[in-house]
Amino acid sequence: MKRRSPRRRKKSLNYKTWMLAGFTVVALAALLLTGSVVLGYNPFLEGRLKGQFGDDFFTNFGELPDRGDGESLEKVIDNYEPAFQALEDEALRRLDMLFQEAVAEYQAGDGTVDRFMLTNKYIQAGRMLEENVDQTFYELLEEMENELGRKGYSKEILEEIETTYEQAKDNKKRELMNRLRQAVGN
Repeated sequence: MKRRSPRRRKKSLNYKTWMLAGFTVVALAALLLTGSVVLGYNPFLEGRLKGQFGDDFFTNFGELPDRGDGESLEKVIDNYEPAFQALEDEALRRLDMLFQEAVAEYQAGDGTVDRFMLTNKYIQAGRMLEENVDQTFYELLEEMENELGRKGYSKEILEEIETTYEQAKDNKKRELMNRLRQAVGN
């Protein structure tokens, strides 16, 4: 007859341990969500925004005009101007769409809309759009830089284009915030 080894009883976690573990998980989740909201990014909100406006709204800016092949420095710059202009036009169109949607959502609430939540939602939407417009802009700028380098031209113009772009973004943000304050009465 084989002798059986005594079974070891598994220690079960007691009620206090489960409560502590549960509390820790909930606290961490709340901390992460609160931190992301304070920092202006809410992963749950991003999904809702993409559902509301569509994924392409924030990422796909269509076909930008062909840049061609310029022989002179002026021709290279002129070849990129339509692509930068098309990107700007599309970004401004989408920003205006976001603005109109925010105002409409506020007005539809008849004073019952949580302004903080609404503001946070559309600020995040603007940031999502800005990140993708920035990416497309800097890809174009890099493409232009490479062409200038291949042809042996000075790249000084790139800094001027970038500065103009950043200033235009800042001005547009201020303008939209002023329009929003006027639209909601604050």
